Parts: sequence; structure tokens; C-alpha cells
Amino acid sequence: MTEQSWTVTGPQTIELGGVTAVHAHLVDGRLDVVAREDAVTRVEVYSVDGRAIEVTFRDGQLVVGHEPNTSGGLAGFLKRWTDFGGSARADIHIAVPARVDTRIGTVRAEALVSGTEGEAKISTASGSLLVSRTSGPLTLTNVSGEATVRDHEGPITSTTVSGDVVLSGAVEHVTSSTVSGDVTMDLTTQPDWIKTNSVSGDLLVRLPDAAGVEAHASAISGRVTVGGMQVGGRGGAVVRPARAERTHLRVSTVSGDVTVLGASRHVPDDAPGPEGPGVHGAGASGAVPGVSWIV
Repeated sequence: MTEQSWTVTGPQTIELGGVTAVHAHLVDGRLDVVAREDAVTRVEVYSVDGRAIEVTFRDGQLVVGHEPNTSGGLAGFLKRWTDFGGSARADIHIAVPARVDTRIGTVRAEALVSGTEGEAKISTASGSLLVSRTSGPLTLTNVSGEATVRDHEGPITSTTVSGDVVLSGAVEHVTSSTVSGDVTMDLTTQPDWIKTNSVSGDLLVRLPDAAGVEAHASAISGRVTVGGMQVGGRGGAVVRPARAERTHLRVSTVSGDVTVLGASRHVPDDAPGPEGPGVHGAGASGAVPGVSWIV
């Protein structure tokens, strides 16, 4: 299929049929990708400041933004543009059929993805990300920007350095990695499994039934609390519920705290510290029913 291309330097609207995937890369400004019922994809560029916006379309793939070459992927785009000192700002709205796959990358720009049902991969260096009412596999990567996911259905993979992440929805399974950013999960259904790694960032998980969580926890100085029971001390611990059906939680943290709550519980303001009631070190074998210590 012949490639179609546009160089956009000001307000312009482009409509295309047959789009199956959208790759959008923006340095600064705002980028919205919103699902629509119409089969036609509509690209609306509201403003351009500095570097022009390039739009290309070939074999179902639509590429929009400051980086027309997608060979390096989102990571390549962020690496090339994070230290860009010139003007590269735009305000873009892309309305797409719900089932398209999306690849979104921003440096400082704000990004919104709403209503899509295909695979989505979204990355930012320092911009803010909002993902709302989406479904399908979702991958988030942010360095220092904040990321919020609302009412998602499907698996989520999240990687952050120092930016905070908030995830909510009916999530089948979650993989989360953070250095110092805090991660909050508000899950409306019981997930199959959650895997999380943290250096100093805190993790809070709310799910329907904390009593159905099998937790494999490894912590250096961080506090791990599952369903109101604190698991602390050197080494790690395994918390096994009595029931056969369970959510598998694997936690590895250095100094970050991990808290898992059922839907009816709340985070107490005066939660006891690592030496408070219900806390047992790695040598307290048999002190807590259902807890096996790894030494």
C-alpha cells in the first residue's frame, strides 16, 4: 500500500479509514487518544509551536507526532528527545476505532488514552498520564511523571522510577516495578496474581478479599501487612490462606512498605510500626497461624 504523509505546522484535521494501530510521540503539549464508534480515524491538530508534526499512514499503521521513525520504539524516542532544548509543542486529539492498538510516548506532554480495547503501551519521561475506561493488555512506563489508570479491564504491567502510579479496575493480573515512586492499586475484582518489586516506594493494594491472598514477601527494612497482619523482620515470609482459590502476591522490597487491604478495610492513621503488636521477626516460627518463615 502506498504511504500517505503530511507535515503539519498549524491547525489541521486528517481523516483516515482502515487504521489498526496508532503510534503517537510528542515532546511537549497535550496528546489525547480517544475511542469512537465510527470506523474512521480522525486526527485533529489544534496547535503547533516549533517543530512540525509529522503524520504518516501505511498498511494500517498511523504514526503521529515529533518522531516519524518508529524503528527505535518508545524507548528510542524518549532517549533521543528527553534532552531536546528547542521548541516542540503541540495539542493533538486522535479519535480512533476502539479496537486499535496504541503506542504512546511523551517527554513532557500530558497524555490521555480513553475507551480503547486493543493492546496499549504508554510511556513518558516527566509528563502526566491518564488512562480511562480501557480494556486489553496495558503497559505503562514512566520516569518521574505521574500515571493514573481508571476502570481498566485486563492485565497491567507498570514500571516507574520516581513517579507515583495509581491503578484501578477489574485487573486479571498486575506486574509492578518501582524505585521510589508510590504505587496504589484499587482492584474491583480479585486478581489471579500480583508481582511487585520496590526499592523505597510504598505499595498499597485494595482488593475485594484480602483473606484470599497468598503472599510471598521479601523485605529488608520495609513493613509488609496483609489483611491487617504485619509480616516483618529479616528474610521473607509466606502467608497462605486456608481456601483453595487464592490471589498470588509476590513482593520484593528493600525499604518500601507494602499494605494489602480488603475492600471494607481502611489504612489506619496510627498503624503500629515494625515493633508493634502482631509483628514477628524471622525467628518467630509458629507465632502466626498460616505464616511460614523463610530463613
